[in-house]
Amino acid sequence: MNGSKCDRCKWRPWRWLVASWVLAVILERGGAEVTELDLEERRNERRDLLVLRDTLRSALDLHSNWTGPPCHGERSRWHGVSCDGDGRVVGVSLDGAQLTGTLPRSALRGVSRLEALSLRGNALHGALPGLDGLSRLRAVDLSSNRFSGPIPRGYATSLWELARLELQDNLLNGTLPAFEQHGLVVFNVSYNFLQGEVPGTRALRRFPASAFDHNLRLCGEVVNADCRDQEGLPSSGAPAYGSSSPVVRPAGDGGRAARKHLRFRLAAWSVVAICLIAALVPFAAVFIFLHHKKKSQEVRLGGRASGSATGDNSDHFLTPLSSATAFSFVTETLVLYNAKVTAAEDIKDKVEVEQGRGSGSRSTESGKGAELQLFRADGASFDLDELFRSTAEMLGKGRLGITYRVALQAGPVVVVKRLRNMSHVPRRDFTHTMQLLGKLRHENVVDLVACFYSKEEKLVVYEHVPGCSLFQLLHGNRGEGRTPLPWPARLSVAQGMVRGLAYLHKSLPYFHRPPHGNLKSSNVLVFFSAPNGKQQKQAVPKLTDHGFHPLLPHHAHRLAAAKCPEFARRGGRRLSSRADVYCLGLVLLELVTGKVPVEEDGDLAEWARVALSHEWSTDILDVEILGDRGRHGDMLRLTEVALLCAAVEPDRRPKLQDVIRMIDDIAGGDGSELDRR
Repeated sequence: MNGSKCDRCKWRPWRWLVASWVLAVILERGGAEVTELDLEERRNERRDLLVLRDTLRSALDLHSNWTGPPCHGERSRWHGVSCDGDGRVVGVSLDGAQLTGTLPRSALRGVSRLEALSLRGNALHGALPGLDGLSRLRAVDLSSNRFSGPIPRGYATSLWELARLELQDNLLNGTLPAFEQHGLVVFNVSYNFLQGEVPGTRALRRFPASAFDHNLRLCGEVVNADCRDQEGLPSSGAPAYGSSSPVVRPAGDGGRAARKHLRFRLAAWSVVAICLIAALVPFAAVFIFLHHKKKSQEVRLGGRASGSATGDNSDHFLTPLSSATAFSFVTETLVLYNAKVTAAEDIKDKVEVEQGRGSGSRSTESGKGAELQLFRADGASFDLDELFRSTAEMLGKGRLGITYRVALQAGPVVVVKRLRNMSHVPRRDFTHTMQLLGKLRHENVVDLVACFYSKEEKLVVYEHVPGCSLFQLLHGNRGEGRTPLPWPARLSVAQGMVRGLAYLHKSLPYFHRPPHGNLKSSNVLVFFSAPNGKQQKQAVPKLTDHGFHPLLPHHAHRLAAAKCPEFARRGGRRLSSRADVYCLGLVLLELVTGKVPVEEDGDLAEWARVALSHEWSTDILDVEILGDRGRHGDMLRLTEVALLCAAVEPDRRPKLQDVIRMIDDIAGGDGSELDRR
């Protein structure tokens, strides 16, 4: 007997071990179920948001912005969407987004963690959304729309966490539900067509009568109106409630009503007049701006002109001024016009000062520095004086300097870039770099025509490309009336761009790394030509602003190569040719997605990787090429090439010759659009 007890004692630890293992298995299976449930909730969340996107129309172009996963950790690339620490959507705010359409009754039902919904100031109509199942909602603002019908009873019976409800300035009718949420602190249903008795709940008694003002027939203790006085009152004569006076129309009430109607008519005409004046002022400003724009931009590089402008916020000289900077541009132009000073005169003055310094060998050296160094023997010959005498148009101001289009008096049109923040560069280094760049000749690289060096001023003269930047083609003037860049043209740009970059990598010496250093869409110029007499024009890209990285060892952050992950790790030093490959990957992603790789919106490459790893692959495509369904496979293949180029580790990025081969395979396998050069 004692022996059997000892046997039980002997096996008891094993029983605990087995029980612990079984419990662990159960917990593990339960955790898997939770994970699967979480994934299902995320799918439902995204599905309902896309239903909202596809149902409504908006000036924000939600179709191109609401793509891919809505959350990246606590951040969201989707306009108006906010996320929590688990990467779940908790807020949707599209105030004043010019939304039109009708919300589905079950809108956002799958966004189970939604805490705040705000669609204030739009033109939404139809019934209010049911908001069923959104038990975490704390704030709902659907005011200043055109919603009609009754307020759903579920707002009062299901949204127990509700703290804020704003439904004013709509077309709602019916009776008011009995809201009993203890945490309700903001409530407004004024300026609607509600009627009947306002429930005397503790929650509604907290709010003043103005929260219920200007409705059809509301009565009750909350609004200080006796419901017995409302019986038999015709709706056409019902006043706006919120007053404690009894509803009895005295004999003289008709006169007051007439005067009130007259005041309303006067107010309406006043509003119309104000709107007309407000509409005419911008047109007048635009007319004046366009009238003076040509004069303000034309200067003479060697003398005074009627006016000049020295800058705008465009990143490249072929990117037009944006409307966001129109006011600052006009202000700057007027100031410079009154001062009658041009940037070109400043250049000439500094050159003349340098020419007059010293004597003997210094004078000779200064004289050498005041001469243009030409690199194209086949082009028109011109000197510095002719450049200064020519009429110039300021085209843009970027991080490297200000750029002008110059029409030579006896020659072609050229583009002159006045470099800034390069006073530290020695003459030998500048001249040697320009000589290297001046020897480059490739149809996908902008030719360097000439350069000028002095201690105070450094000029670089390029050939003029009759087109615009890739940035402008992809992002300029999006909206109605815009001509989108089709997929064949984008693929042609990708082919030419990588070939031009490969030529730079092959032609420049090893120490000139990275060879381009500033590759981005605003530094890719695109023009259209019909090769071999063909009628169909082909997009031809040309790379520009290349080769300046060796001259900016302490200012490399001004260049696009600074976006590479290794730039931060290495303190901006010892960047390799793979930095250009990374920048190429970002531009290729920009071609496919139509998105600008802005750091504030997160990592574009990482966003694309997440989208491709889920079932949202086609959502990353630019909405302007999304209709070309037969090319979706090619678009996604180019996206994969772009992600290879944008790998975080430089050693994992492909060689440019491999990139050429992969893009040629996408274009048809034989690279017929652009013969190998």
